[in-house]
Amino acid sequence: MSQIEDKTCTLRRSAHGVSERCSHDRCGFWEAGGAVLEGGCLIERLGIDPDRRDLATYLVDTLERLEQARSHAAAEQAHRQFSRRVGLEL
Repeated sequence: MSQIEDKTCTLRRSAHGVSERCSHDRCGFWEAGGAVLEGGCLIERLGIDPDRRDLATYLVDTLERLEQARSHAAAEQAHRQFSRRVGLEL
């Protein structure tokens, strides 16, 4: 495994005291890499202090709301596509 795969989410550790593996590109705070930079955590790139529990808790809550919205939007999109395929515009 590469070093990046073994990394734990510092926000979740600080906010909730749990050791959870970083989900990389499945995380709403993940920035995709490009020609110049490798993919990385937005929170780390901004230099936010993850040891501030109040801030970490707020950011984890924000991340969870973002991921729920993304999941909801994806589910609605799948439903619309299915409806079009069966001829039922809902």
